[in-house]
Amino acid sequence: HTLCGAVTAAIKSVKTKEGMPTENLGAVVDNIRVAAEMAVKTLPDAPLEQQVKMATTLNVFECMQKIMRHSKIMRDGIASEELMLVGAVYNIEEGNLEWLGPHPEQETIVGSTLKVHRWREAPYSRKS
Repeated sequence: HTLCGAVTAAIKSVKTKEGMPTENLGAVVDNIRVAAEMAVKTLPDAPLEQQVKMATTLNVFECMQKIMRHSKIMRDGIASEELMLVGAVYNIEEGNLEWLGPHPEQETIVGSTLKVHRWREAPYSRKS
């Protein structure tokens, strides 16, 4: 979700190279660290708000990747196209969802060509 304190703490930790004040917060931030590091690396001079926004989106994709890699049920369901995993970010201020769609490397992660996924993601062009 937007305005996430844990994502903000992760970004600040990456930038300052300082640890978290408590072990519990450190455990939460460790789960977000990869996304925070990628956001800071991609937007090194951007304001904190932009880095947090990017890290939030990247963290959704990181979580999706973990689900597909660590859950055989999910991976097999996606590979057989019986399931579809899509990411979203909840906007706390507006009360709506920004749909991110499937993970961009979903086919590689599940080890299968996903025909329905390709069809849904392909640009539409009308042939005359």
